Amino acid sequence: MAAPRARTIMFGAMGALVLAFLIFAFRPEPLHVDAGKIERGPIQISITDDGRTRVKELYVVSAPIAGRVLRLDPEVGDRVVAGETLLATMVPSGPAFLDERRQKEAEAAVEAARAALELAQASVAKAEAEVDYARAEIKRTESLVASNTASPAALDRAQLAFRTAAAQLDTAKSSVRMRRADVAVAEAALIGPDRANGTSGGVVQIRAPISGAVLTLNHESEGVVAVGTPLLELGDPQDIEIVADFLSHQAVKVMPGARVMVEGWGGEPLSGHVRLVEPKGFTKFSALGIEEQRVNIIIDFDDASREQLQQLGHGFRVEPRIILWEGQDVLQVPTSALFRKGENWAVFRIVDETALLTEVQVGRMNDRVAELVEGLNEGASVILHPSDVLEDGMTVRIRVE
Repeated sequence: MAAPRARTIMFGAMGALVLAFLIFAFRPEPLHVDAGKIERGPIQISITDDGRTRVKELYVVSAPIAGRVLRLDPEVGDRVVAGETLLATMVPSGPAFLDERRQKEAEAAVEAARAALELAQASVAKAEAEVDYARAEIKRTESLVASNTASPAALDRAQLAFRTAAAQLDTAKSSVRMRRADVAVAEAALIGPDRANGTSGGVVQIRAPISGAVLTLNHESEGVVAVGTPLLELGDPQDIEIVADFLSHQAVKVMPGARVMVEGWGGEPLSGHVRLVEPKGFTKFSALGIEEQRVNIIIDFDDASREQLQQLGHGFRVEPRIILWEGQDVLQVPTSALFRKGENWAVFRIVDETALLTEVQVGRMNDRVAELVEGLNEGASVILHPSDVLEDGMTVRIRVE
């Protein structure tokens, strides 16, 4: 009887061991999760977009007249003084080339002008002869009147004839001067680029309208330009601002005076403030071809040093972050722990290695944390990035980094 009893005890023990092994092997394994804390701290709500720096007062110096501008001496970055620094010198441009037909027409015009001049000179000679005759006629008539041979009326007629002849002489001389001018005009039409030096006329010197620096040379080399052609751009690189285009639904939340952190320019963040939200928007297409309505926001620097502004310059890319709201001691929950449950927000709270589904009420939020209004207390642990397999009441284990 001892042997069967021992065998029974042995098999029973083996069965218990197998059952214990099966229970241990197939028991549910706790789900490993990442955890975060409900804590108090500062929170900022901000919007960020690309922007660029620009000189506040940009002056474009243009050609005041049409002519030939000589090569510009200033270089980009050179300092200029208002009313003193010579920026550009302009001289009259040379005449155009004459083709064979226009050459013949100009030569014929010269010949015609010279012939008209000779005709006018002959008219002068004729008028001078008539004046001499009228003067002599006055002397003869005066002698006859003195001897009572002619009447005083004859003397009056002689004097009238003299004055008429003198007037005709003046007219003829004026005609000669006019014809000489016609000859000069006709001869000037024959002047070609090979005979013109381009500097015989007036010279226009363009001086700096402001004190600052040369930012851009639009027309550095010598050449003929039309009136109004931009030559260079001037501005004060120390007096710069930021212009950034934000989406219109973001811009409506921005008020003048809002604090700004200027980042992404290659140095430590700089502080600034919003000076103006432009009242007019514009349409812009994104890199994906999406039509967007955007608004320019103008930002001024607050405490940027002279060296930092020199490093930035005109037209540099920056990333302004406009702060819409901020708090210093705010109860907050990581946004990575939040998910939607119907129309409400919810989290998985960890209590004794158990995930408990908890609805919460949140306020303002950014891309990292959200303001916790109701639902959890400070110090509570919540699961970050909850997976789809996580359910209420499931056993979890916090992953240790």
